[in-house]
Amino acid sequence: MGSMFLNPRDILGRVSIPAGSRVGDFGSGSGHFALGVIDRLGPETTIYAFDAFVPALTKLTREAKRRGSNLYAVEADLNTHIPLKDNLLQFAILANVLHALSNRTRFLSELARVIQPGGRALVIDWTSSFNNMGPTADAVVTASEAVRLMRAAGFSTGDMVPAGSHHYGFLTTLS
Repeated sequence: MGSMFLNPRDILGRVSIPAGSRVGDFGSGSGHFALGVIDRLGPETTIYAFDAFVPALTKLTREAKRRGSNLYAVEADLNTHIPLKDNLLQFAILANVLHALSNRTRFLSELARVIQPGGRALVIDWTSSFNNMGPTADAVVTASEAVRLMRAAGFSTGDMVPAGSHHYGFLTTLS
């Protein structure tokens, strides 16, 4: 889903994720966020990277191994089911994923299932289509819509996180 215009290291530098956390990177693509978490928190952090595009996951797995990290690459259609057990994750990254989902409500109820109560999610998405440089205009999920969706799924919304000129970002906590 591309990290164009996003600086994952900068964004992650503004978010506290305890070392040793189990982190889910949803719609991981080539893994800029997953690798950023590994580089910042070290190999004792376990990452689950989800994407529908297998070649990206293969490349990401290779990169994570090179860094000596625990990364589980999972081919998944996030519109249906997240193949993880309940309450497994302490942190989730949703970077440019909400706009790409056809069933956001289903995904977020699954997300709430796999995150521990008190666990957090970082939500980042495009503020606009930017003449289709980002998602198509009808696929854009505005910040207020993303907040509404997260709250409906049982998350409380917290601090805004600067995410560059084309994206919004905010933290949420599962109540």
